[in-house]
Amino acid sequence: MTTRIALVLVLSPLLHSVAQQPPRLNTADTLSYQSKAIVVTGTRAETPIKRAPVRVELISGEQSRGTAISTIGELLREQAGVILAPGSIRSGVQLMGLGPDYTLILVDGQPLTGRVGGVIDLQRVSVGNVERIEIVRGPLSSLYGGDALAGVINIITRRADDGYQGRALARYLYHGATETQAEQHYGGESVELSVFGALRRTNSFEVVADTERFAYPTIDDGTLSGRIRWALDPKLRATLTGRVFGSTTRGALLQAQAGQITTVNGTLTTLDRSASTGLEWLSPIGRWSLQLYGTAYREGYTFAADGTNSDSFERRTARAYLQFDRFVGNSNRAMGGAEFLYDDAGGTRYPDRPLYRTMAAFAQWEGNPTENLSYALSLRSDWTSAFGVPRSLLLGGLPVLPRLSLRYVVTPHVALNATIGEGFKAPDMRQLYIRFSPAGVGYQLIGARTLGLDLKPEQSLSMMAGATLQYDTLSIGGVNVQGVLLDAMVFVNRVRDMIEYYTYQQSPLVFTYRNIASVRTYGALFTATAQLDVGVHRLGIRASYQWLAAEDERVVDAIDRGTAGYLIPSTGEFHRLRRQQYRGLWYRPFHTATARVDWRYQPWSLALNVRAQYVGAFGDPQRASNPDVYDGTQYLGQLLDSPDELVPGYWLLNIGVEKRLPLWGATLAIAAGIDNLLNIVNPRSVPTLIGRQGFCSVQFEW
Repeated sequence: MTTRIALVLVLSPLLHSVAQQPPRLNTADTLSYQSKAIVVTGTRAETPIKRAPVRVELISGEQSRGTAISTIGELLREQAGVILAPGSIRSGVQLMGLGPDYTLILVDGQPLTGRVGGVIDLQRVSVGNVERIEIVRGPLSSLYGGDALAGVINIITRRADDGYQGRALARYLYHGATETQAEQHYGGESVELSVFGALRRTNSFEVVADTERFAYPTIDDGTLSGRIRWALDPKLRATLTGRVFGSTTRGALLQAQAGQITTVNGTLTTLDRSASTGLEWLSPIGRWSLQLYGTAYREGYTFAADGTNSDSFERRTARAYLQFDRFVGNSNRAMGGAEFLYDDAGGTRYPDRPLYRTMAAFAQWEGNPTENLSYALSLRSDWTSAFGVPRSLLLGGLPVLPRLSLRYVVTPHVALNATIGEGFKAPDMRQLYIRFSPAGVGYQLIGARTLGLDLKPEQSLSMMAGATLQYDTLSIGGVNVQGVLLDAMVFVNRVRDMIEYYTYQQSPLVFTYRNIASVRTYGALFTATAQLDVGVHRLGIRASYQWLAAEDERVVDAIDRGTAGYLIPSTGEFHRLRRQQYRGLWYRPFHTATARVDWRYQPWSLALNVRAQYVGAFGDPQRASNPDVYDGTQYLGQLLDSPDELVPGYWLLNIGVEKRLPLWGATLAIAAGIDNLLNIVNPRSVPTLIGRQGFCSVQFEW
């Protein structure tokens, strides 16, 4: 029996333990869970956050009040350990040092489509109707499939309370979007209705940095979404949702490729449509959930060079999902399910219209063998039409992916948590089949399979461990401090056969994709929050810090052998690369930090927020100064091996104030403030750093 199989034997006693205690939640009474103390993403089932075995971080949509935050990307940028990918023109996120294409983005549990260059642009998802965001770090491939190798971000939209509620907002941001939002909700005895809409316009402008001029285009976009929930009887509920996003960008279109950001004049149109329907049935033996989901995404480019040069990209998906869960005894919950995914691509980038099909089955067991211990063990097996099934590293090559999460409550205020799991990601459409020749840039991007090259699936092993100190109320020096939370986490990820972008041919210039041996990321994340009331003043404080390292293990091994280096062009001498020179992967800040202070003067209904974000130095290939590095004859790439290749770290400081007034039985909220108060400008390396921006807004709630 191998040590990998021994892991299953260690878990066996836990899987058969049934302690006599009340269950964590009672799914027999209701199908609706609206409490913010309930989370769903970590286990795909409702679980009180204080007893959830899987570590889940919550972000309230209320954090956008009194700010210029308009989109999910802007909201996530201010959260602990969530980094908007530097050097990208699209607002994708890094989790634990892994790029945006390794994080699954969900809206109300359904995958958001439209990845371009591996990135889902979160600037196209409005924060206006968001109740909360749940973040789960680490591979969740055992529940959600390949896109969840780094984690899952689940955007949960607002639900209706009883009766009618609504909101309307207008906001102006200098060198940003002028925006209007409106939403209406109705909650009845058996029916819930929600409708949300937003329109935004950003006028063209220029930013000057180091005597260079950077043009930004005119952007018009709009979002319309709706949801109906209908309780057919106390045991059966139906849900129907729909969402449409469209945008038009005219003028200087930014493009990022091969570490270079270039500008091409033209027009870009985007249309994103999705719809889903679902049924939940509380049967005598457990709860059944059936969901059908479909999306259609399209981008079209027309370049001004000759008026006829165009480029397009289309992506369609259809998904069927069935899940069953039930309690076993008083302390355990079993869950199982299956899903089928149809995925195709078209347009000029995919003239062959490749088709991708995935079938999967998954299972999970949650338990509370003692009052202090909870755990969740999940397993999943995927079959893809291109690559078959993944093979487990932990379970002796079995065709399943495991993840185990544990939570142990040491005292009522101290809890420990740990997770080990595997992730799997098959090469996507872009890496396999794309044919892309952007006008005016002079290169081609061609998928590996189109060139006859073989790509292997990526597979990861991730381990996390942490501790949490939490007090609902704590007296310090006679002052009652509420919501005290101190959280620390360390993590390690190792990704085998990671797929990278590289130069396949110099003349004409062609880029494609290949596997590299192994990448590892590791680091630590610390978070602290507290809130206190002093007389009529309420003060809230939140702070975080992340240290991160990300390395190509091929490079580290070659350096240790003394065989990694490059030829100095002027002398022909071979320069060996030393360990202290290698600074890891591009675009990974070594240090990041956030801080937020909220002050409220309750007699005046006046609120002030001050938010700071620090992004430490990171490598940018546009600044590369040394020749390419080789291990003998093996090409290791253009490496981050000089301080000159680092973009200096920077601070973002934002401030906002909001005043609330009663009006006609409703509430009027007026807000104003300044983003990027320190006037940081760096459009070449970080296109979102465009200098100081003032904003003002008016919101009416009823």
